Amino acid sequence: MALSVPEPAQWLARYGDDLYRFALSRVASAEEAQELVQDTLCSALDALASFRGEASERTWLFVILRRKVVDFYRRQARSPFVPLPLLPEQDPEAEFFQPATGHWQPGQGPADWAAPSDEDALEQQEFQAVLRSCQQRLSPQHGAVFVLRFAEEMSAEEICAALQLTAANYWVIVHRLKLHLRRCLEKNWFGSTLRS
Repeated sequence: MALSVPEPAQWLARYGDDLYRFALSRVASAEEAQELVQDTLCSALDALASFRGEASERTWLFVILRRKVVDFYRRQARSPFVPLPLLPEQDPEAEFFQPATGHWQPGQGPADWAAPSDEDALEQQEFQAVLRSCQQRLSPQHGAVFVLRFAEEMSAEEICAALQLTAANYWVIVHRLKLHLRRCLEKNWFGSTLRS
């Protein structure tokens, strides 16, 4: 097997767009994605001597970028921002669950959503925009868990280690962020599509 020889002068032209698209799919803004790509390229240059050429430089750059994404969300999760406690009428758990039993409120259990057709690309883009908007409304810690779990597909154990969470805290966060996203999507996407 021929070893890959890195060509740093070509990285941006060869992989810049792919790295940027990957980063943009995991963070909220273009500026954050650009910063992640820049950090990735700088880290790769710093670690160039450790590149063994066993994988392609593209694969190596994406491994570095994934680590940068995890670091980004680790910092986000440590943000001093603490969301204000919700009013009882805003708490999605109260809307969906019976306080005494923890069971679904009548009529609030999971039901089939009328998902948009896969063939309608414009509708898919609009849905992605609504999902991204809902995702941005999550607290930094909940947003970090969402991306690491559902975009990076990291295991619960890996996320707990990366964000210094207990397993119990992790599962509470996953439960709550799903409720928040469900409520937001029902209000901003499924509710509007049902009305139209």
